[in-house]
Amino acid sequence: MDELDGDLRTAKAVRDMQLHMKEKRNIKKNASDIRRQKTLKRQTKQLGWFKRTKYSIGMSWMHLKQKMAEFAYSLELWKSHLKKIEGHFGTGVTSYFLFLKWIFLLNIPVCILTLGFVVIPQVLYRYYMKVPSGYAMPANSSVSFTGEELLTGGNWFEETEMYYGFYTNQTIQINNLGEYDMKFAYLFTCGGYYILTLIILALSISRSYKMNYIEGSGTQTFYMVSRVFCGWDYNITDTAAASLRHKSFFNEMKEFLSGKKKPEDDVKKLEEKCKWFFIRLLTNLLILGTIGGLAYMIYAVSGRIETNTRILADLALPLLVSAVILIVPPIFSLIARIESYEQPKNELYMNMLRTMLLKASILGILVYFWFTQTAKRENECWETLVGQEIYKLVIVDFIFTLGATFCLEFLRRIFATHCCKLKNPSPEFDIGRNTLDLIYSQALCWLGTYYSPLLSVIMILKLFIIFYVKRISVLQNCRPSLRPWRAARTHTIFMGFLFFFFLMATVAVAVGIIIIDSSHSCGPYRHDSLGDDQHYYAYRVVLDLIDSWRGEVVYEIISVITSPGSIALVLVALCVGTYYMRIVMIGHKEMVTLLRQQLAMEGRDKAYLLRMLQEASKKRKVKPSNINRTLAPQTSSLLNPGERSPGMHQ
Repeated sequence: MDELDGDLRTAKAVRDMQLHMKEKRNIKKNASDIRRQKTLKRQTKQLGWFKRTKYSIGMSWMHLKQKMAEFAYSLELWKSHLKKIEGHFGTGVTSYFLFLKWIFLLNIPVCILTLGFVVIPQVLYRYYMKVPSGYAMPANSSVSFTGEELLTGGNWFEETEMYYGFYTNQTIQINNLGEYDMKFAYLFTCGGYYILTLIILALSISRSYKMNYIEGSGTQTFYMVSRVFCGWDYNITDTAAASLRHKSFFNEMKEFLSGKKKPEDDVKKLEEKCKWFFIRLLTNLLILGTIGGLAYMIYAVSGRIETNTRILADLALPLLVSAVILIVPPIFSLIARIESYEQPKNELYMNMLRTMLLKASILGILVYFWFTQTAKRENECWETLVGQEIYKLVIVDFIFTLGATFCLEFLRRIFATHCCKLKNPSPEFDIGRNTLDLIYSQALCWLGTYYSPLLSVIMILKLFIIFYVKRISVLQNCRPSLRPWRAARTHTIFMGFLFFFFLMATVAVAVGIIIIDSSHSCGPYRHDSLGDDQHYYAYRVVLDLIDSWRGEVVYEIISVITSPGSIALVLVALCVGTYYMRIVMIGHKEMVTLLRQQLAMEGRDKAYLLRMLQEASKKRKVKPSNINRTLAPQTSSLLNPGERSPGMHQ
């Protein structure tokens, strides 16, 4: 505190001196050095052995934590690749790879849950459970593996843990280690990873929204000044890293300037605004009609494609769906270019919204078609058939992604460089299309994990390969966008689209569990003993479990929680809480507005006072002898801030 008081008195005394800025800095530096030396000597004398040991241990612990944090940062997944991409292409393209990394990490806990609670117990049951004759159950080997199954997902895969129909409905007990009921494990694991995914998505969206829309909603008045004068990392010692930092800084400046409105954008004529409004309205109606027509075409064609080649017949529908998803979004991008949006991010968001509607309508039509076919396949395991269809969609989508990357980026660059000699031979990286491809793939994973528990493992491998393929293609074949834009809020938009597809997939799976009758002769919820005229739904195992607790305290608690009155009370509490949070949010916004106005007024007041002080200093004429006479006692007081000069008592 003494050192802080001395600094304040030094600053006040130096501020009153009529000297040049350089001389004031020298005086402050000398006074601060002398005072710091005195303080250090005094503290060294006062510190005992115990305090010195305590401070030494504390400093060592802080250094250890810092080293551990640096080590963990060095082990961050794909860190060097992401920094290189950001340096060459800016934050827009990097946002796609960050989103891919986030989805990759999201699938890991789902994979662990599925393997740990469903797949591994089934494998143990398959190889270690005893049949009545006393022999171990052998692995099914009635169908041999031919390699064709990697594309179609049928035949050999049907007799493995890949699909729902292979899992038992028995209670697993190995070497008296306890009982494990697969009926409960399968359904509770499914519900568990959907709830876990919902929590992760909700937390990520709220954190991203808070960071980008609430905390980052303020005006960036001094953004350019702070980035120009304070944006360089002086720890960089490598030439390549410095060059990469230069490119990253250049792209960041372009992105910031691209978000600024041009003066001519605010003075557009009314007739021009009306013209673009009607053009965009017409294009949106045209696109909605196109999406509806394509969805109806896929529904009409489903189940009616027949070829002499069995593998083509199996893959006909996935090929058609993937072809539509590959061809139509670039047309939407061209239409968005024609609509002439002022900012690139608006064009991107509109294109992503249209592509999302296309893929959502296709998925909805396919789910409706699969569920309507269950009544016609009473003697078949319809859950396994749905799992096979989703598996084929995932594999064909992966093949189309690799093919589109190779043809649309690599071959185009080669052809434009050596044949046509175009001015811009390298294509731009389409952030919207590639991001929606990731979301579509993840939606297929969520939709099919219930019917194919190992689909999350396939999704992890798929994303891992796509990252490196896209990284190589971007760095080798693509060029930075001619219309850069800042991607600060893009992750929030991506998360919103992903959450929409998650809700769609969850509703579809819930319909299959609650409304549609489970298969009679396969899966954990087979009911062949009930007869063909009896219906049994997967969720009935939960109701049977609750009924077994009748007469116990747990049953009474569940009855109270699920009663209409409790549900109504919870809904009312949620509505009141939402209303309260909205009122608080409005109050915070008004307070932020008032504080900003207050800061602006204080800034104007300070500017006015500084201007008045400058005018007063110009009018005031002080002789040099007077300056020299008053300088000596003030300087001595700076060196000993605890002592006051005689002049200060007057």
